[in-house]
Amino acid sequence: MDINRLTRTFTYIIITIILVSILYNDIVNLELNGYIFVITSLLAFLTIGVFIYSAESGKASQIQLFLLGIYIISATGYTIYQWHGLYDESKDECGFLLPHSNNFNKSQYHLYRIIYLVTLIVIVSLLQFKVDNEGFSIPGIPGQYLHYFLFMIPIILPILTEVNDWLMNLVYSIGEKEKGSNPETLLANFFLGNSEWPTDWGNLRIIMPILFYLLLMLTMIDSSYGITGFWTTKGNTSIYIALFIVVFFSFIMGTIFIQDCSLEDSNKISDIDPDDYTNRFECVFEKYGGLQTLTCISLIILLIYHIKNPVYKILFFLIICLGSWGLSTTYMISIKP
Repeated sequence: MDINRLTRTFTYIIITIILVSILYNDIVNLELNGYIFVITSLLAFLTIGVFIYSAESGKASQIQLFLLGIYIISATGYTIYQWHGLYDESKDECGFLLPHSNNFNKSQYHLYRIIYLVTLIVIVSLLQFKVDNEGFSIPGIPGQYLHYFLFMIPIILPILTEVNDWLMNLVYSIGEKEKGSNPETLLANFFLGNSEWPTDWGNLRIIMPILFYLLLMLTMIDSSYGITGFWTTKGNTSIYIALFIVVFFSFIMGTIFIQDCSLEDSNKISDIDPDDYTNRFECVFEKYGGLQTLTCISLIILLIYHIKNPVYKILFFLIICLGSWGLSTTYMISIKP
């Protein structure tokens, strides 16, 4: 296990951001500051201390990954608990660190988050085995920084997706057209037609788009690794295409798949005032789970990346997910926010 100095510094920064965010939510929003934060802080300091000791002694130790995994479970579990405690149906203002409004509680947003998260997981999984290859590169990103792009994908890609969407709306406003777009509406209209959740799950209107999406994901995985043997070579083109689609999602959907009538305000699922730019900036992060959640995901990616065995990668990921869910559920039951 080789963790260079820049990666260690990145790890310290992410751990600190999560810790400060947890403390801020405890004191300012939840008015709590108890033993859970103390335990999480001790785990953070212990993890950073072991990383520093291993770096100075020149001895790479598996205890680094173990402690980092324990901290991730603790921080992610408490993040989910805080998310649960902060949610208030009467609030309209978005939260930058964690969601606490009712702006993104519709079923269409759940669909968008699931699809976006699954796509990110597939992209990250493929990139984890590609960034170490000397022949692999992503245009515009120097080779020595590919690892950090991988770690920051949960934060970078949502921002790029929303920037592209903002540019699309800017083009519409310049053309004096009273219509615009947002990625969640475009996705909902693609899957659901009229943005209404179907009551009949046998409806081909939602089944066929889901099958189409799954086919795209499976094709991307197979073309990268040649699992079925259908592809003569294991290429990187599918990863480039996936990144392009995620970043330019609004442009692709709005110009190819979705008709102009789906861009009318009456069909939008967003309740955010487009002229409220300050709140909209915070809503961008709340839509994707908040900065605290995204940094937890970044830390999970960093941990999984440094586990070389693919089977252990899957095992660690499952342990972290189940551990975080179990810990957050325990907090919800035993501690009333």
